Amino acid sequence: MRARSRALLSLLAGLALLGGLALLGALAGPASAGPARAPAAAPAPAPISMGGIRFGYLPSGLGQASDFTYEYDEVAFMARVWESPAPSGGWRVDADIEVLSGARLTSGAALHDWFIGYQERPPADAHYAPVLVHGRLGWLASDQLFWLARPGLAVSVRVAGTRWNTREVVRIGWAAAYDSGG
Repeated sequence: MRARSRALLSLLAGLALLGGLALLGALAGPASAGPARAPAAAPAPAPISMGGIRFGYLPSGLGQASDFTYEYDEVAFMARVWESPAPSGGWRVDADIEVLSGARLTSGAALHDWFIGYQERPPADAHYAPVLVHGRLGWLASDQLFWLARPGLAVSVRVAGTRWNTREVVRIGWAAAYDSGG
């Protein structure tokens, strides 16, 4: 029974990877589908660490960063949000990176079910496909990637889809790793 469960899990992980790669290709589109990142005039931000995760890549063009900590439904959040002035006035969110920790984040499925409900994004706003991030199950939409880094610890990366494409979301996720410095 245990060997059968492992085989089934391996098959599901392989299918998730293939489906995620197909979705990534479809969502990212051709290189001319849109800018891969904001104008090159602004330098890329320095790598950041939060909640035990180091984000080694961030796209250029991010605005002013603000840090937040909060808790919802027994899950603790550490978030960094970048905002820049909107052309029409006010501010717009450029990117939002969150590190989540909590006992309820026991598996990829548990994270998915809880996080989708927490976000309350309309189905037309985000279509998530399963993908593997560093060998762990996650979900990818055109502007967001979230995954379970380990039981009890999850990561969400979301960018302004009008300024950056899916490739940038994936690049941020793949450059994320456990922070060995603390």
